[in-house]
Amino acid sequence: MAIVKYEFKPGVNKDNTNYSNEFGWFDSNLVRFKKGLPEKIGGWAKYITTAFLGKCRALHQWVNLNGTSIIGLGTTFKYYIARGDAFVDITPIRKTNTNTITFAASNGSSTITVTDSGNHDAQVNDFVTFSSAVSLGGNITADVLNQNYQIDSITSTTVYTITAKDTSGSTVTANSSDSGNGGSATDGEYEVNVGLDATVLGTGWSTDAWGDGTWGSSSSLSAINQLRIWTHDNFGEDLVINPRAGSIYYYDESNTDQRAVELAGKVGANKVPTKALQVIVSEKDRHLIVLGAD
Repeated sequence: MAIVKYEFKPGVNKDNTNYSNEFGWFDSNLVRFKKGLPEKIGGWAKYITTAFLGKCRALHQWVNLNGTSIIGLGTTFKYYIARGDAFVDITPIRKTNTNTITFAASNGSSTITVTDSGNHDAQVNDFVTFSSAVSLGGNITADVLNQNYQIDSITSTTVYTITAKDTSGSTVTANSSDSGNGGSATDGEYEVNVGLDATVLGTGWSTDAWGDGTWGSSSSLSAINQLRIWTHDNFGEDLVINPRAGSIYYYDESNTDQRAVELAGKVGANKVPTKALQVIVSEKDRHLIVLGAD
């Protein structure tokens, strides 16, 4: 039998049927054509090598007035701005307590007990940033304490625990010299409550733990205990973001060192200018809907 040479046409043609596209390519996956011949794509490279916390639920891309492309990422834990090769944490602060926080450590343990006499109103997995704390005397130094921490457990309205870490994120274990309390001038900035990466639909059977409540009683998910969904859009080069069932926040692109702040606190936020951004907040779930701007 003689060898027959087939000349396939370059490119993928899906306008015709597979049968009629004789000697042509009808479908492909991860393939490109070079000099008329198909070759596989050489692989993928990470756009950003650092990781973000939580599961990403929303992405929004826009360009600032300098022509820089920016990506907003809303996750179950935080809200980030992807700028260059790094993520910038702009998660809004819901509460700041000043001079109300002390710490307690146990020899051989990495668990730090935090007491906030100003009440923290936090839940498990929430984030808090400490500042102005001093060393406990041993391994738990000021640099260890004055960081952004995720709350491990809630003991009461004034007490919770965290896991000590150094500035690189490695766990730190207290020693016998860590007998101090961090001083009397420690401040705490509490971020907006985190959301769930899954949720339970409805308010009846199976919503709560087994045996919770009386037979036939109903239950409900609280506003801070829902699937975290973000609604966001840019207003010019700035950004407006809204976590489901939460407040509306504003991020000023010209001030990249600051987090998003509550829109109600912005100067002029209570005015309704003509030819401006229109915002509607649903009475049901307070989703942000951007209608347009000109």
